[in-house]
Amino acid sequence: MDAGHLQPRRPLSSEAHLQQRFGVARDTVRRAIGHLAELGLVRTVPGKGTYVRATTRTQVTPEPGMRIITRPATKGEQDELELDAGAWVLVIERPNGELDVLPGDGAEIRVE
Repeated sequence: MDAGHLQPRRPLSSEAHLQQRFGVARDTVRRAIGHLAELGLVRTVPGKGTYVRATTRTQVTPEPGMRIITRPATKGEQDELELDAGAWVLVIERPNGELDVLPGDGAEIRVE
C-alpha cells in the first residue's frame, strides 16, 4: 500500500490465498485485515471483498466567502468516495457556488 505494492481501489487476495501465500492461519489473516481496516488502509465491501483505499490527503486553504462544513456522508457519497457507513465528509462551498465533497479523514484545513 504505502510501499506501492498494492494499488488503490484494487482488491486484496482472498483469505485462503493469503493463508497459503504466508503460511498462516485464517484467524491471523482476518486479524491482519482487521488491523489494516483500523488504520484506514483497506475497506471491506460485504459480498465483494476487501479493497485498498487511496491514502492521499487533500489540503484546503480557506478563501474569503468560502463555507466549509462537515456532515455524515450520504449513501451515494459513501459509494463514490469509498467510505464506510457512518463516515463523515467535508463539504466546501466556494463563493461562485462550486461544491467539493471530500472524505473527512482525507482532508486537512490549512489556515495561512
